[in-house]
Amino acid sequence: MTKAIILAMLVALSAACGAKKQSVDSAAVVEQQEANAGFSTGTVTTAMVGDGCPLVVTLDGVNNVFLIPIGLDERYKKNGLKLRFKYRPSRASIGECRKGQAAILEEISLPTPEGKKLLEDK
Repeated sequence: MTKAIILAMLVALSAACGAKKQSVDSAAVVEQQEANAGFSTGTVTTAMVGDGCPLVVTLDGVNNVFLIPIGLDERYKKNGLKLRFKYRPSRASIGECRKGQAAILEEISLPTPEGKKLLEDK
């Protein structure tokens, strides 16, 4: 009986360690959010379409952290648009995209006049 429990724990542990899913809770991300009252900034990009990611938001100041926005308003889905937002991880399906973490973006604003101009140019 104890051998079965130990074997089950080892299998579960090895499966958990084998997952290389990127986390949006890295120390750099948390530090950035704390410095900005919980807000992050990022840039909308379509550069990862070839990887199955039609739209991602790259976080500023943090290397290789990508958010896959869930339910993002159409007006914010512009390549190169800079956003300021709060976000929370989501368990929503992200389809074929494996480059980032699904997230719900909230309290979205445009931090730059250029971003506001891009948003107006529909």
